[in-house]
Amino acid sequence: MGSMARVPIGDRIRSRRRSAGLTQRALAEAIGVSPAYLSLIESDKRQIGGRLLHQIAERLGVPPDTFTQLSDDRLAAELTEVSRAAIDDAAPTAAELVAFSPAWARLMLSLYERAVTAEAQTDQLSEKFQRDPQSITFAHDILSRITSIRATAEILSDADGMAGAQRDRFICAIVAESARLTTVTRQMVDVLGTGADPDAAGADVRAVDAFLSDRAYHFPALEMAAAEAPSPPGGTGRERFRFALGVMAGAAGDLIDAEVTNAALPTKGAVARARGALLRYAAGAMVMPYGPFLAAAKAMRYDIDGLCDTFGVSFEQAAHRLASLRRPGAEGIPFAFLRVDPAGIVSKRLSTRALRLPLHGACPLWIVYGAFSAAGRTLTQMVDLEGERFLFLARAVEKRPHRGAQPATRFAVMLGAPADRADEIVYADAFPPAHTHLTTAAGYECRACTREKCAQRAHGESAL
Repeated sequence: MGSMARVPIGDRIRSRRRSAGLTQRALAEAIGVSPAYLSLIESDKRQIGGRLLHQIAERLGVPPDTFTQLSDDRLAAELTEVSRAAIDDAAPTAAELVAFSPAWARLMLSLYERAVTAEAQTDQLSEKFQRDPQSITFAHDILSRITSIRATAEILSDADGMAGAQRDRFICAIVAESARLTTVTRQMVDVLGTGADPDAAGADVRAVDAFLSDRAYHFPALEMAAAEAPSPPGGTGRERFRFALGVMAGAAGDLIDAEVTNAALPTKGAVARARGALLRYAAGAMVMPYGPFLAAAKAMRYDIDGLCDTFGVSFEQAAHRLASLRRPGAEGIPFAFLRVDPAGIVSKRLSTRALRLPLHGACPLWIVYGAFSAAGRTLTQMVDLEGERFLFLARAVEKRPHRGAQPATRFAVMLGAPADRADEIVYADAFPPAHTHLTTAAGYECRACTREKCAQRAHGESAL
């Protein structure tokens, strides 16, 4: 997968300049650079941003985000993910495709998601048909009805001198067997149709991830509604969060509906997932108000246990809130958030522009999996991902059912932050800059990994 692919903006600047009828020299003079330097920008041989980009946008009469849209960066990253899953060698042109035509890029991604979802649904139905005793009974019943109808029809076909009354009895038998066949077939279709997950390949997850990513996982209206809500009463973190969920379902329900409606999500499943994500966001903002929580996080150097004690929340709740501190002008460290179950299945992820997390299971070398064998401890890891370094911290957590004898549900929660912010995080003290041997070389996930001779590789050649 890799870090967020950046869409080249030089071609867009060139296209807008030509549409405005400006020569390269004229635009260069207007913004105070040489024509040669502007040529390098338009050829994507020089990075551009800040004041100069605003000057170009102002001269061309367009908003600055015309050239740097976060949604396009996210789209390019998803196309890169698709190309690596579909072919052995990752296609390096995803960002170029998005720059050339975002509409075509979205179409390609949509077609891929439909194909993979359909394939996963087919596999589910096939497995259900082979293993489900009821489905096997249906199959035998259908075969029996078809055999009876065929045998009776053959008798009628061969018996030219059959008496009318006898022929009528055979015809009635065919009609009756046909009716039974229709009933059994409908019952089988109904049974096979139930439980077939329409989001078998994670299409709903992708859609909601895209929505949250394009909004930089920051919703000012929900933050404001949470700030106006009463403080939750005392109790366990779970009890306080449950109280906040109830309050914000009423206080911010209309705001959440408006956000989801504006997102234009493709399926009912995606709408339900997005609504749940925003309600949990609002509840987290109520229990952990933005300003006080950010101030405490900075003062404690992002010590999650300290934040849990201060705000009366669980480790997962505090970690999730840290990943949502993205208010423009008052951002916290850009943490990516990942939650997996003991089978390695990703149940929640919040990516950043620097660290795009996998959807179907991460590299087995990531510390998030080691957390299951160290209950109650926060594990840390400095990792090199294809030349980019990140600090990971992870802990196993349990969610016990409200009642009954069901066992606790176990997850591992992980935060990831760029290594250049490590000096702000208490967990990075175990990795002094001079001790580079403490860095783990890893990948994002096995299928797309470029590392050679890895003993943990599940796809491709390994060291074993």
